[in-house]
Amino acid sequence: MKIRNSLLAWALFGWLASAGTASAAMSGTVARYNADAEGFVVSTIATVQIHSAAGGNPGGHVQIRKDLSTGFDIGTRNSTTPGFLGDYAAAGINGAGFDINVFNTTLDEAHIRFRRNVAENGWHYDFGGIAPNANLWESHDVSFDPTWPDATAMGMGWTQESGAPSFSALFASVGWIEVRTINPDGVSAIVGVDNVRVVPEPGVMTLLVAGLACLRRRATLS
Repeated sequence: MKIRNSLLAWALFGWLASAGTASAAMSGTVARYNADAEGFVVSTIATVQIHSAAGGNPGGHVQIRKDLSTGFDIGTRNSTTPGFLGDYAAAGINGAGFDINVFNTTLDEAHIRFRRNVAENGWHYDFGGIAPNANLWESHDVSFDPTWPDATAMGMGWTQESGAPSFSALFASVGWIEVRTINPDGVSAIVGVDNVRVVPEPGVMTLLVAGLACLRRRATLS
């Protein structure tokens, strides 16, 4: 089946996209920040965090700001909400992400970061630089297998920090989820964070089989 010649192929890909979106929206754990910060607190000494009940994507959000006297990264983290913690493989979690709004400066990096505890480093995935864009919210997500060997995780873009456990050991006992942003020293940063999430994402083959079954059923009924 060649995509350029098949309307069914385009229909299938559209169905897969919508099915994946619906599944992610219906499952997992999401911090929406509509009423409060939902257990998220500052993760660095340079961070000043406030909660806003409006201006998010949609609804409320948390805003992190840089204290220029410290010259360090800023971030927001959660180490108390059960849905973000524990054994990701056992929970079927293989996706994570957040929405971000950069108000005033270009970020060099934006990470989703995981640790087992505050006493050791962890692993992070860098979504790269993000420029301010008229207060536009952007969504960033990454899929992963929590049982990956370290070499596989690094080959897929994850970074193991100094002294961190193996990728699989960390994701068997997550105790900390964080959104961290990096911009040049001495430059202020005001960043909105919303919808921090971990989700079980359906496998491609599972969706493919279901999609083909759906198309066959529609063809039979037509």
